Amino acid sequence: MSIADIYIPGTKINEDCVLLSPDDANWMEFVATHPDASIFHHPAWIELIADFYHFHPFVIAVLGSKGEINAGLPMMDASTAFRRNRYISLPFSDYCNPLYRYPESIERLTDCIVSLYRQGICSNIELRWNFPSHEEIRRCSNFVRHTVPMTPDMDQMTKRFNRVHRQNIRAAEQKGVRIVQSNEKEDLYLFYQMQLETRRRHGVPVQPQRFFEMLADKIFKERLGFVLLAYRDSECLAGMVILGWNTLLLAKYAASKEDTLNLRPNNLLFWNAIQWGCANGYKLFDMGRSDIKNEGLRRYKRGWGAEETPLDYSILSTTPDRQRGSHIVKAMAQRMIQHCPLWVCQLAGELFYRHLG
Repeated sequence: MSIADIYIPGTKINEDCVLLSPDDANWMEFVATHPDASIFHHPAWIELIADFYHFHPFVIAVLGSKGEINAGLPMMDASTAFRRNRYISLPFSDYCNPLYRYPESIERLTDCIVSLYRQGICSNIELRWNFPSHEEIRRCSNFVRHTVPMTPDMDQMTKRFNRVHRQNIRAAEQKGVRIVQSNEKEDLYLFYQMQLETRRRHGVPVQPQRFFEMLADKIFKERLGFVLLAYRDSECLAGMVILGWNTLLLAKYAASKEDTLNLRPNNLLFWNAIQWGCANGYKLFDMGRSDIKNEGLRRYKRGWGAEETPLDYSILSTTPDRQRGSHIVKAMAQRMIQHCPLWVCQLAGELFYRHLG
């Protein structure tokens, strides 16, 4: 098997393990009927990331005796000029859990991924989930995940919130903050402007504006997401991009104006998203990943009644772990971004963001 074979659907890694295209009908049927599937497994999300960042997507699938899929995982060749020979499941996604029907099939899927690695097809594979233990796999434990179980009983939901969150929801409503839901590009552009300011404030790179335009075309038009905007009068205070499919609703991006945070728009945004999810049959509200060292953000999310669970990544790589050096570079970049004009942050995102997947 050669590197070029990765680009050919139907290529076999092992006798019972093949590579499929994300739009393969069997994969779509498998994903559509799997209770643990999320937006990250949906071909529309995979296509968005692959098309915009020019990555090559594929699915590793374990087949049963009749050709049915028993386990599968979408992946991408996310190699760039700066970060070569790199497969990720999935770039620009908080996590991507493997889907499987039987306990033995996840073990087999793990063996197939290790076999791909051992064949020298790729020297760096990042699986954004905690896979079964294997001598070739090392763990990376830098993040946690927060999820809120949802029910149509709103009284039961609010009882899980801490007192401060309940007070802030009421305060926002009393101060005239209102929430607007939209899938229009112009409203997503308003969100992007706040996203630019917010990410500079936190010292992190910003996605290109064109990504959000494509998000509207590929995700919103398929009714797989929308943007929530918080207003007081005619002023837009904060926003949140929500993605949803199957039983899971996800808060993917959030942004706000620093000088209006005293109006508590973010609390009202979260509450509105949870209410919408409960009313539309979703079972779980995912508040996204958090850095394990960010105790303030973790405490805020737990205050919504969220369950905090480790979000371990599984790494196969010939490159030694150099976390200390990467933390130093990250801290330097953070300070630089915080002191740059907005146009510099925007330009840097346009030029370099695809290398950060």
